Amino acid sequence: MTTEATEATGSGWPVGDPSTACLVLDFDGVLAPIVEDPATSAMPDATREVLHRLAGLVGRVAIVSGRPASFLAERVGVVGAELVGLYGLERVVDGEVVPDDRVEPFLDDLDAARGALAGAVAEWPGAELEDKGRALAVHWRRATDREGAARALGEAVRAASGELAVEDGKMVVELRPPVQADKGTAVAALADGYADVAYAGDDLGDLPAFAEVARRGGLAVAVDHGEETDDRVREAGTIVVDGTDGVIAWLEAVADRVQGRSA
Repeated sequence: MTTEATEATGSGWPVGDPSTACLVLDFDGVLAPIVEDPATSAMPDATREVLHRLAGLVGRVAIVSGRPASFLAERVGVVGAELVGLYGLERVVDGEVVPDDRVEPFLDDLDAARGALAGAVAEWPGAELEDKGRALAVHWRRATDREGAARALGEAVRAASGELAVEDGKMVVELRPPVQADKGTAVAALADGYADVAYAGDDLGDLPAFAEVARRGGLAVAVDHGEETDDRVREAGTIVVDGTDGVIAWLEAVADRVQGRSA
């Protein structure tokens, strides 16, 4: 593994015809810096600019996130970039959010969990319940007692889960419909028909995407945020870049390389 963006492009991505290359990226911690309040997450202008470049240079640019697709539609603003939310359960099509039909049978379970978790979260100052509509997330990044909140809220989420799937992340745990949808299946759908695929992620939820990229012989870009980053994320990366600034540098290097080859 390497941390150098220039070496990343020299490691074999993109290969051959850039029109057959598929670039997939997580949002939080990859395109947008990690922030205390998830509602304030935003992409820097430099990131948006290089994504605009890449959207016109490679065959497909897509953003896959645990965030709702509507959130991505509000925050990304890159013409040509495909937006996939809730681990593939929602996507933006012609400006409209289109949900996966498999979610419908579990909306009542989400309603029940929503009510149960509101009370549990209220007991921990600074903790938050993020209502994603077709999924729920409990955050304790801003809790005054992170360790206590992590234990108690993790147990509360599992107790309220019923038939819903539980997804652990960095200082967050999510509930979502138990259908086969994760970042790996999202990448598989996006990469079909493309010769080369790269994916950038920073969390445990990105491991299925890294595995799918590895299966296709592509490039897995692990984004390192220091002590917050699980070792399994670093180990799964073909390369490792340093934070969101490292992502920008890597994307710019990729864009320069592709543009140079097509000139």
